[in-house]
Amino acid sequence: MGLIVTLDLGTSYYKAAAFGPEGELLAVHREVPPVAHPRPGWWELEAEVFRATVGRAMAGLAAALPGGLGEVDALSFATQTNSFLLLDDRDQPITPIILWPDSRAVGLAGLDELLSPPDLRGTTGLPAMTYEFLPAKLAWLREHDADVWCRAARLCLLSDYLTWWLTGRHVTGASVAGLTGLVDIHRLQWWPRACERVGVPAWWLPEIVRMGTETGRLRPEAAAELGLPARCHFVVGCLDQYAGAIGLGNVAEGGVSETTGTVLASVRCAHRFSEHLPAEVFQGPGFQAGVYYQMVFGSASANLLEWYRNQLPDCPSFEELDRLAAEVKPGAGGLRVQGGIRMQSVEEVFGCVPDDPGRAVRAIMEAVARVLAGQVAALCGQDRPAEIRSGGGAARSRLWLQIKADLLDVPFAAPVCPEPTSLGAAMIGRHVLGGVSWVTLARHWVRMREVCKPDARHAEMYRAG
Repeated sequence: MGLIVTLDLGTSYYKAAAFGPEGELLAVHREVPPVAHPRPGWWELEAEVFRATVGRAMAGLAAALPGGLGEVDALSFATQTNSFLLLDDRDQPITPIILWPDSRAVGLAGLDELLSPPDLRGTTGLPAMTYEFLPAKLAWLREHDADVWCRAARLCLLSDYLTWWLTGRHVTGASVAGLTGLVDIHRLQWWPRACERVGVPAWWLPEIVRMGTETGRLRPEAAAELGLPARCHFVVGCLDQYAGAIGLGNVAEGGVSETTGTVLASVRCAHRFSEHLPAEVFQGPGFQAGVYYQMVFGSASANLLEWYRNQLPDCPSFEELDRLAAEVKPGAGGLRVQGGIRMQSVEEVFGCVPDDPGRAVRAIMEAVARVLAGQVAALCGQDRPAEIRSGGGAARSRLWLQIKADLLDVPFAAPVCPEPTSLGAAMIGRHVLGGVSWVTLARHWVRMREVCKPDARHAEMYRAG
């Protein structure tokens, strides 16, 4: 079989990656999408700029492969969600892509009521919604841009627009649309009650399909634009955090994985929907009928370490910070992150100005590990997992893996592949084209670099303190 190419449509980077027949990462190329902020709090990306950025990512990937993209069999994706645009009846964009961090809907009259329809959690799997979610931004457009609202004929999430551009099909992945608050995740249908509250007509909306649905071959002109062969198939991907879990081999019931990157996200694989999870747990449709992902996410993550590094006068490398922290004993000499994890001044974060960067870094690592422990407890209760798979930039730090293992008293495993989100998207493509089961793919494609087992002495110290 030929190559699988993936697009990871993240907030900070778009990554194009190529994988070989055995799941080996052959090349990856990153591009930064040039997000515009025309007003304070607004996050926008013009449709043509999006397409150009994807084109550059694919061109960079082609240049990194000895044979270019000529042997690609399939293209799939991992994506952010709640980022969208509207098209008119000629399929021309009439809004920019409004990205999920956009805060224009903050303060909109009646927003809290709009975002709290009856049976939200039981139907959509979402415990709550905020201004970051699609319904809030649609309500803002309906109130503040009547001309656009009247001309709209098609709504596309970010990956829906990619799919429409490359295949001419107006479809959306269930795991992606499921996090908008407008989908009945059990029936994989748009939820009429929620759509009516926002005023979205049914004919605007794409068909909902489960991840792994093949939409056919690329349109010839789109294939030529991206340098892909005409035979290339397009396979609907999934939510980026869920793709990362799959790329870590988290496909068996009860499996738990976490990503410590731009955000901190923990995912559990479940074979049934639960009505009794803590309030912070999101649930969505999984890779096959009867499977759900359960997810907790938050902003306390590796971004705090990056923020602290940028406060230091010499801006040392992460490797140097890791080395300094490794010289500090567990507990960081009593230094703790104060009052929750918020990036304020150094003195406010620690309650003082640390005189030892190593202690500060260790304190940050321990603070994030404590937040992670809370996420895992929300997902698993008293049933501690046998192992947790780790992704994100922090998985490259053996020290941070060991801190997590000690603080949660659970073994932590890090993958060989440095891009598990892209690997998860590639597994979707191979599952469809090769007919390979998810368990078999996880066994043969997901390889662990190392496993950090808890140190009993340190685990006891963390429990006591």
